[in-house]
Amino acid sequence: MLRFWCFLMLLAALWSCATPTPPNGGPKDETPPRIVQEKSTPNFQTRFQKQTIELTFDEWVQLNDVFTQVVISPPLDSVYDVKLKGRTVRFIFDPDEALRPNATYTINFGDAVKDLTERNPAENLRFVFSTGDYLDSLSLDGRIYDAYTGQVVENALFMLYDNPTDSVVYQERPFYFGRTNKEGKFRIDNIKYADFKGFALKDADLDYKYSQKIEPVGFPDTLIRMQDTTVKHLVIRLFSEEPVIRVQDVDTSRFGIVKLEFNRSPEKIEAVAEGLDGGLIPEVVKDSLRIWYNTSREWTLYLRQDTLSLDTLVIRPKSGGKFSNLVPDGGARSKVPVTALPGETAKIHFNRPLAAFDTAFIRLFQDTLPAPISLELAVDTVPQRDLLLSQRWKEGSSYRLEILPGGLTDWYGNANRDTITRTIKGDLLKNYGNLILTVTNLDSTTAYFIEVTTKDGTPVHTYQVRGQSADTRSFLRMKPADYTVRITTDLNGNGRWDTGNYDLKRQPEPIVRQVLEQLRANWDLEATVDLKTVPMFEEPKKKETEGAKGPGAAGGRNRGGG
Repeated sequence: MLRFWCFLMLLAALWSCATPTPPNGGPKDETPPRIVQEKSTPNFQTRFQKQTIELTFDEWVQLNDVFTQVVISPPLDSVYDVKLKGRTVRFIFDPDEALRPNATYTINFGDAVKDLTERNPAENLRFVFSTGDYLDSLSLDGRIYDAYTGQVVENALFMLYDNPTDSVVYQERPFYFGRTNKEGKFRIDNIKYADFKGFALKDADLDYKYSQKIEPVGFPDTLIRMQDTTVKHLVIRLFSEEPVIRVQDVDTSRFGIVKLEFNRSPEKIEAVAEGLDGGLIPEVVKDSLRIWYNTSREWTLYLRQDTLSLDTLVIRPKSGGKFSNLVPDGGARSKVPVTALPGETAKIHFNRPLAAFDTAFIRLFQDTLPAPISLELAVDTVPQRDLLLSQRWKEGSSYRLEILPGGLTDWYGNANRDTITRTIKGDLLKNYGNLILTVTNLDSTTAYFIEVTTKDGTPVHTYQVRGQSADTRSFLRMKPADYTVRITTDLNGNGRWDTGNYDLKRQPEPIVRQVLEQLRANWDLEATVDLKTVPMFEEPKKKETEGAKGPGAAGGRNRGGG
């Protein structure tokens, strides 16, 4: 028995010696693993015959995310394998793989091979070979950006085809390709002397083909001529083609409203009714279209876009439809105040379209005064769900709005059954800032669509400019925040950004953007955007030193009084 336990202890000791483990203590190992050339398959071979490629390293290594990191160009037709044996990485071709004749292959391992202790990746680990008499040596690099956001795109493919036909991106795998890194950069080396068709793809299904129209793509306008040793540099804008709009869901479960869900925003959809008394009220909410109607009879809804018929729906209203109480957002007695500024209109949003109001049942009180004060009312335009309140709002004052039962009537003839109360706060002008925006170096023969957006890209102000070389606008009473100016070269003049289309060889409309200095409270910010100098693309953000940004805004001034 004693011999048995001694044997187990000896076996455990031998196992611990044979198993590589990270050392404890001492300086951190920052040296990447390196290939031991004399023990590895020779790199940069010509007349290469298919064989297992072995790369032996000077230390213990591990494999990491092989099938994402390892990139082979031209791509192989069959699945390869990468295995680790001791300190040797083995690249194994499929037995049925047929290498192309007279082609230079590059196996780029990315960060797939790392040392065992500190996970330092092997640097610039590539294996290059040619099935012909020489190695091709031309190079191409570039950067890929999102056409709309201007941000770099990681893990996108840029592919080269020796077949120049447009259909090749749908049918064939590329002859060469590169993959973008975190900075949106790609590089393809060992390219042969020839003309190539270039195509960028965010490959969703990893088949190296434009097989799904939802996949973002990009392309240069001309063939890429690889004819000298100069490295060519490309900038590619990646875009998603606008899909054909389709109705994905129809909800007619509630009387008085049809809810249509689309695969994208239906902002250009025209809704036409037949057999409907009193018409309809359309309302676009993100990717849905709400159709408010008021009839108990069957009627037909036609959906059109640019005079083309998209769909026809027969609406059979639910009988005995009943409505909930007419109330604003937050309920009849919400404690969330409505903000009003001097010279502006306050707004209260309701759960259904409004038709009329009776001022005899609507009162406004200021501060603690017992008598109601004057108030002008109106119902906003389509979709008629906002009640507009106009008054000479005073800064710092508090108002109380009372809408007694019967004060409002919705589009269906229903009056509010409960008293609706709201607090309205007269905000201070010094809490807001003004933006004076000038855009210069515009092409007077071109139209532009200009947006002032929040930090997350939500438009705050939008307008069109055409026939001018410069334009200045003032935007008053804006909330203090960080804003960006986004300028679209509106090539078709439709007042919005249009994406590209590969089959039509149409590039997306160019967009430039400039981040403004922070708009502060009680501040006038004068900002100028020069269209000739503002960048089209956004560099990856680097960490800023805290406090490095100055407190002032270039061209700004304090209005005083606060």
